[in-house]
Amino acid sequence: MNVKNEIYYHIHRIDQWQGEWKANSVIYWGQKELNNFNKFYNNHGFTTNLTNGMGYLYGRKALRNFLKQPESFQIQNYREIIQQALIIIKEQCIFTRETIFEEVRGNYFPSLPSRKTCLWVCTKDSLPYWWSALNGTKKIFKLELTGIMHKADEKYLICDTLSHDEIRANAFNYWTGSDGLNPKKEELLFEGVIKVLQEYYNLSDFYTI
Repeated sequence: MNVKNEIYYHIHRIDQWQGEWKANSVIYWGQKELNNFNKFYNNHGFTTNLTNGMGYLYGRKALRNFLKQPESFQIQNYREIIQQALIIIKEQCIFTRETIFEEVRGNYFPSLPSRKTCLWVCTKDSLPYWWSALNGTKKIFKLELTGIMHKADEKYLICDTLSHDEIRANAFNYWTGSDGLNPKKEELLFEGVIKVLQEYYNLSDFYTI
């Protein structure tokens, strides 16, 4: 859908895009550069140092090495190696999901904003949900937006070892658009012209102003 001079909010991770993000600045957000969510996978591999003196190894090699270690070492460290393996599996599942979602968007919904390059925004009512859902040091920007927006249901962003066809089915549901049953959990993807109106350093500041 198209929006014109409409008010939305962006939860902004501190130390990203510093300099542009300040009150009264105008920013064009288009499909020319990966957003930081997707840049992460270009620059970050997944390793563990639970390798009994071999240093940091990538996931599968580290796990194979772990299984070769003495039973006493395995028993002592099994919980942590499982926790680290879960992190690696999660990130690989996210990458697979995002790759397939972009494949489906490009083939069947090319006019919609891409998850690879979009800006995620939210409504005022959904700010508390997304503030608690997102980790890290962050702040809120109040924005005036003119451009293209897609409303999708977060429930289709399943992060697990699904088959690729199951992920494609979720992608079709996601790109078809929100059913409107749970608006506070809708994902809003935007591209276009952004005018930064105001910033708040935490949720309590936002609600006291």
